[in-house]
Amino acid sequence: MCNEWQQERAWRDYCEMMQREALDIQSPEPPELPFGSLRPSDLAPIVRAAPGGSRLDLVPWGWPGRDSKGIIINVRGETRRDPPAARGIAPFAAFYEFGEGKAPKPKFRFTPAVNEPLALAVVIRDGRYVLATTEPCDEVKTVHHRMPAVIRAGDWRRYLTEPAFPRDLMEPPPARIIRSTQVR
Repeated sequence: MCNEWQQERAWRDYCEMMQREALDIQSPEPPELPFGSLRPSDLAPIVRAAPGGSRLDLVPWGWPGRDSKGIIINVRGETRRDPPAARGIAPFAAFYEFGEGKAPKPKFRFTPAVNEPLALAVVIRDGRYVLATTEPCDEVKTVHHRMPAVIRAGDWRRYLTEPAFPRDLMEPPPARIIRSTQVR
């Protein structure tokens, strides 16, 4: 399952994206946003709903595993019931999946194929986040049996603020919204 995604936006970009969705960022600018590949335990910029709009926080990736063993990096989105305070989005430049086979397994990069920002759906608990996952879309199903839930910009407000968990946003994205490139 996805254990790496890319963030390539500056603070100004986040402010502009959220303003377009009428969710102006209300938080102060963080000292420095991570740039490039993000992996479990790394801090990532996560946007959450806030009074008067949204806020951007740097949040570590992964919940503590059961019995303090390892970390949990994703959860099934289709079964979630989290309230708005436990939801966030992570606008992404790319996410990665590994195919089947012997090591080194083939690695695929998935990037937006539309002229709009896309975000990964995240669930936040105890100051840490995990990726919500869903069934794969056509571009991913030949590589992996699950994928991160991808949310289009026009649905960000619903995902962040709707009182009942918007399960319809946990469905696979439409065809041709992302593109695949084998990188290894």
